[in-house]
Order: sequence, then C-alpha cells, then structure tokens
Amino acid sequence: MRASRVALVGLLLIAGLIVGGASAPVVAQGHFGVTAGFYQPEESDADLTEVYGIRGGYRFDPRFGFEGSVTRVDLADAFDIEEDPFLPDFNLEIDITNFDFSLQWFPGGGNFVVFGGPGVALIDADVSVTIFGQRFSESDSSNVLTAHAGLGYTWQIGDRFFIRPEARVRAYFDDELDEDDDFAVSYEAVDYEAGLTFGWRF
Repeated sequence: MRASRVALVGLLLIAGLIVGGASAPVVAQGHFGVTAGFYQPEESDADLTEVYGIRGGYRFDPRFGFEGSVTRVDLADAFDIEEDPFLPDFNLEIDITNFDFSLQWFPGGGNFVVFGGPGVALIDADVSVTIFGQRFSESDSSNVLTAHAGLGYTWQIGDRFFIRPEARVRAYFDDELDEDDDFAVSYEAVDYEAGLTFGWRF
C-alpha cells in the first residue's frame, strides 16, 4: 500500500516537471471546485475509504496562489470492526472534517502545482452499544491542528472548466486528552489522500 502511494506521488511529480513548464501562464483568477477521492489512514491495517470536499482559491500571479478547502471523511469506514458475540449491536462513527489553507507554487507558471500549509481538523466520534436490550451511547468532539503538503496538475477544459488530480499528505497533531472524561477522542497520525477536483474559474 505504501509503495502505491509513493508511485502515485512520483507519477504526478514527473508529469508536472515534463509538462508543467510548457503550459501557458494564466492571468489572475479565482476558482471553486468539488472533490472526491480516496483516503488512507496511517495504520497498516486500515483500508481505503472515500473522502469528499469543496475548495476555492485565487491565483494572483502565474507562479503563486492560495486555496482553502473543506473535506470530510468517515474514519470508521477504514477499519473492520469485528463483531463481538457479547456486543450484538455495536456502532462506531468517527467523522473528520479537515479545514486546510494552502499556499500554492506553480513552477514555470504552468499548471503543475506544489502546495502546503496549516489546518485544523474537527473530529466527531459517536459510539453506541445495546446490551440485553439496554442501549448505551457516548459522543465527543475535539479540534486538532494539522499540516499538509501535496502535488497536483490542472487540465483546462474550455475557458472555465478544469479537472485537477492531486495527492496530499496530512499530519495530525494529537490534542491532549482529559483523563477525567469517560469517553474522549483525539488523533495523531500521518494520513494520505488522493482525489480529483472538478472546478470552475471565474
């Protein structure tokens, strides 16, 4: 799995270096897009799961721009929770909403982009279990600081529409848990994300 992630990033980098500098510079312009892709948690036993988001930004110079994005992933979908005969009705939800701010660099003023920056993740967790007809549930939320970096390439289709594949890595910096809480959630990991953005320039 890790080899495939490295290969994906490498292919994007090579493609950008080959064609990125040959693309025509763009004038200052804003953009908005929607994204769908795959999310890979750091844990070796975790599966790929889906991630969705929206983003918008502004390219104020052929070489530089910025972007803000909001993505959401159900982290519980990436883990196989084995059924326990003593817990016949068990449900776990862990939703992560990532707010990223990216500074963008376009080498050669083309369409290949290197980006990175800070962010914050909102983690919502809910667990419920039914034992002998009695239902128990707990929930918790926390905010975790993050940092990310990535690569992408934009294919322009017509005057306004574009498609951009990208790959990014995001580090979550663990929030200190309150030992007095019966149920508390936080996250410390380095996760991977690859997606496709469908966007419009204005």
